[in-house]
Amino acid sequence: MANRFQDLIEKKMASMKMKSPKDTIKKDTVSKYYTEEETIKRIYQVIIKNSNIPPKFNEASFANFNLSEINSKNKSKVESLKNYARNINQAVQIPQSIYMFSEYNGCGKTHLAIAILKQAAWQYAANLYHKSPLRYKRRGIDISNLELLPIFFMSEKNYLYKKKLLFNNEDQKLQEEVRKIERMVIRSDLLVIDDFLKERNTDFTFNELTSWICLRYEQNKPVIFTSNMDFTDLALRNKNNPYYKTDNFNNATYLASRISEMTKGYKFYFYSSPGDDFRQKSY
Repeated sequence: MANRFQDLIEKKMASMKMKSPKDTIKKDTVSKYYTEEETIKRIYQVIIKNSNIPPKFNEASFANFNLSEINSKNKSKVESLKNYARNINQAVQIPQSIYMFSEYNGCGKTHLAIAILKQAAWQYAANLYHKSPLRYKRRGIDISNLELLPIFFMSEKNYLYKKKLLFNNEDQKLQEEVRKIERMVIRSDLLVIDDFLKERNTDFTFNELTSWICLRYEQNKPVIFTSNMDFTDLALRNKNNPYYKTDNFNNATYLASRISEMTKGYKFYFYSSPGDDFRQKSY
């Protein structure tokens, strides 16, 4: 009986020697940390969740922007925007703003602006990871509620609509939405203002516009504008300028000068027509 028991021990020891080192690693050490890519993706998802990007554009990216469906004159501009996004760290540090405008809707301006935001979000996530990998990569740590707010999407039209509602409305949820937008206009490192200059000549609208631009300008923080109006029209002395012959004309001229300085070299006119709608072709 003793010999049989000794044989079993020897066989067990022999089998243990034959196992490779990787087979003897404890399971808990294998899954203790996320990989670098997994960790960056988790941080990225938190940033996107906080960014206010509309659900319609959840899948928007440069990869699915269909170049074949846009005016051929706009293709070089898309490539310039891709290059801007590839060098987003440098663009934010400069800081370099962008102004995209067209006469008609449907050129893909919002899609492209959000594609840049997402590229920036990924780069910010990678930067955070490399600064403090152990803070983010350990499994079991919940990062979903971290206040990661480097990028933000703002629709001028939607913000002004909500702001006006507050004149005669004390809805707390609405108040918080407006406060968050106003906070992010100041705080975010990269801001998109969509449909810029959509609302026209009222003192309320103009005061809001000038506040946003002056804050970003003075704090050296870039803005990506999308619009159906050329900002240089703000300095014109004719009907194309919604502020011509108003009390805000001089201030509008000053605003145009600031935007010109912020977006120098990155002002893109997208060729468009009523029958050439990128959205209708792509969605």
